[in-house]
Amino acid sequence: MFVMNNKECFLPQHWVMIKEKLSNLPADKEAQVLGLSPHNPTTILIISIFLGSLGVDRFMLGDTGLGIAKLLTCGGCGVWTIIDWFLIKGKTYEANFKKFNESLMF
Repeated sequence: MFVMNNKECFLPQHWVMIKEKLSNLPADKEAQVLGLSPHNPTTILIISIFLGSLGVDRFMLGDTGLGIAKLLTCGGCGVWTIIDWFLIKGKTYEANFKKFNESLMF
């Protein structure tokens, strides 16, 4: 069920590891993992295009320090914002995979 609901939120190479971890998941962790809500990379890209100079995209991914830096510098005078348009989807995939791994730790 987790795989079907979140197939666009992870890279294909991550799915092998995710499926392996889900198959070995104890019953008490199932609800915690199924309650995980990863960010859709396309949605984050759209937010980055419209609100990237304010750092909203970085705040949503949990990069509070970078979000504050983008906010204070107006997206690095626009340069950082444009660079993030190309990099933010990859950062979203990384953040989703990190969030998934952290949910299994606790």
